[in-house]
Amino acid sequence: MRAASQEALDRARDRWEAVLRESSGSETEFGIQLFAVADLFRGEGALCRALNDANRSSDDRGALASRLLDGKVGGCVRDLVVGLVRERWAQDADLLDALEELGVDSVLAGAQRRKRLGATEEELYRLMRLLADERSLRLTLSDESLPASRRVRLASSLWAQSLGPETLALALRAVERVPLPTLASSLRAYVDAAAARQSRLVAAVTVASPLSRAQEAPLTRILSAKDGGDVSLHVSVSPDVVGGMRIRIGDDVVDATLATRIKGVSDAIGK
Repeated sequence: MRAASQEALDRARDRWEAVLRESSGSETEFGIQLFAVADLFRGEGALCRALNDANRSSDDRGALASRLLDGKVGGCVRDLVVGLVRERWAQDADLLDALEELGVDSVLAGAQRRKRLGATEEELYRLMRLLADERSLRLTLSDESLPASRRVRLASSLWAQSLGPETLALALRAVERVPLPTLASSLRAYVDAAAARQSRLVAAVTVASPLSRAQEAPLTRILSAKDGGDVSLHVSVSPDVVGGMRIRIGDDVVDATLATRIKGVSDAIGK
C-alpha cells in the first residue's frame, strides 16, 4: 500500500478504534459486515472505480456509498465506509485492503475486550499448522471449483465447536477469500495482526522434536533481545528439519537446520 493510502488507512483506523471502544459486544459483527462490504465492492469493478474516482467530489463519493449501504449494514459500519470512500486512495485495491484490515481489527478488538486475544492468536496458529499437515483438507477448502459458500459451510461444520467465535470468524473469512490470498497467507496475516495488537512479534519456530518449556524460555528471551520487542513463540514439529531449527519472524528467516547444512555440503561437493 502506497504512502498516501497508508495514511488514509491510519486515519480511519484511529477513528474506528474509538468506535470499537464504545461498542462492546458488536466488534465481531462489525468485522463480518466490513468483509461483506469488501466483497460487494470487489464484485462490482465499476462501482469500486466510481467510489475512488478523483473526478467526483468527496461528498459525492460519500453520498454514493451511503445510498448503497443504507439498510445493508449498521450505522457505525456505514459511517466508517463513507469516511473511507471520501479519502483518496492510490489504487482501487487499497480501499478493498483497508476494508479487510479494519474488519480484522474489529474481530481482534472483540477478542481483546473478552481477554481472548492470546487464545485467538494461538488457535489461528494451530489451524495454520493443521492445514499445512492435512493436504486433502487444505486443497478442498482452496478448491476454486467449489462455491465459496459451500467451502465456508464445510469449514464451519469442522471448526464451529472447537474454535472461539473470533477465531472462527477469521478462519471462515480466510476460506472465503481463497485463492488470492491463499489460506496460509491469510491465516499468517491474522496471527501477525493478533500479535501486533498485543505489541508482540511472532516467531514461527520449526524443530525436529518438541521443545520443553525450559528450552522455549531462553529462546524467547534471545529472540526478544535480538528484535527489540516482545516475541510470541509458535513452535511446530517437522521431520524435514532433521536437527536444529528454522525460525521465521516476519519476512526474516533463519535456517539453522541440519537438513539445510547437509544440502549445502552436497551442493558444494556437486560443483
